[in-house]
Amino acid sequence: MITSFRRFTCLGILLILIGCSGELKTYPVKGKVVFKGDGKPFQGKIYFESTKSPFTRSMANTNPDGTFSLSTVKEDSGSVEGEQTVRVDLDIPDSPDFKNRSKYVAIKYLDFSTSPVKVVVKPNQENFFLIEIEKP
Repeated sequence: MITSFRRFTCLGILLILIGCSGELKTYPVKGKVVFKGDGKPFQGKIYFESTKSPFTRSMANTNPDGTFSLSTVKEDSGSVEGEQTVRVDLDIPDSPDFKNRSKYVAIKYLDFSTSPVKVVVKPNQENFFLIEIEKP
């Protein structure tokens, strides 16, 4: 918990500093999130986190068809280069079901520390990822 808090705090400070200096190099990242087996689109949020320090995060809301375009410092800016861990979350923060998110998606995909999904963002290439997740 403390490690996550420190990482989040460091990320916030880093994004403020980089946002002012314009030095964070990002690459466009698009994709689609679907459920394994039936191919139905996942609706919610998708997050990428770099596996190397400073653990930069990118995020997007998925569209009704499961497609997304990541943002880091500004909208649709993409993600930093390198290996990323991927996690998803439901877009129902005010719902009583928020605590029971594992009813809708396998719990392992809800946290960076347990998500088995990894992708590699490469510079000067089309970074389109089909992310398949499991239902509980």
